Amino acid sequence: MRSFFDLDNPFIQFLNRLTDVVILNVICLICCIPIVTIGTSITALHYVTMKMARNEEGYIVRDFFKSFRENFRQSAIIWGIFLLVTIFFYIDIRIFNADAVSFPKAFKLIIYMLYFFVCLTAMYAFPLLGRFSNTVVNTIKNAFLMSIIHVFKSLLMAAIYILPVLILPLHGTLMGVYLLFGIAGPAYANSFIWKGIFKRYEPEEESVENNGEEEKPEE
Repeated sequence: MRSFFDLDNPFIQFLNRLTDVVILNVICLICCIPIVTIGTSITALHYVTMKMARNEEGYIVRDFFKSFRENFRQSAIIWGIFLLVTIFFYIDIRIFNADAVSFPKAFKLIIYMLYFFVCLTAMYAFPLLGRFSNTVVNTIKNAFLMSIIHVFKSLLMAAIYILPVLILPLHGTLMGVYLLFGIAGPAYANSFIWKGIFKRYEPEEESVENNGEEEKPEE
């Protein structure tokens, strides 16, 4: 008869996984504080959660900072690009909604749709960077194309990411839950979807081991 504290016990495995998600969430939030490292933190977060979804994770904290170091420059550039684009669209939307200026509704709708696809592209870019080795330009291009090709999965994942943010204002006590699970929880849930999407673009053979470390496959 199995002991309740047996590591193979499903409940113990669930608690271990829950603990990993909490640790990831806290580390990610801390590493996002400098603002400029938000993209790098999100990339590292998805690098780890995708390994968790494939049951390949090792040491959670070590893997997080491994990705953080390796992808720092590219993820910071991509984050900077999306941040500047967001500021641009924000200014445009404020101008369009100003009472003193009148724009056709169709024009406003186009702007909103364009920014929506920018958000979907950003949603793909950081997990892509965590999984594949590529240039900044190709990562953004592939992120955009994948968000269109897998549009229904894109919408589902976007809903999963946004849900905690929508629920949070409903009750102040939910802030504590968000600090524990709000970022890493949705990322882990979506990693099972990412796993299926990215599998289509991975080489036939999985990446080889290099001194005990997994190499990201070339895209």
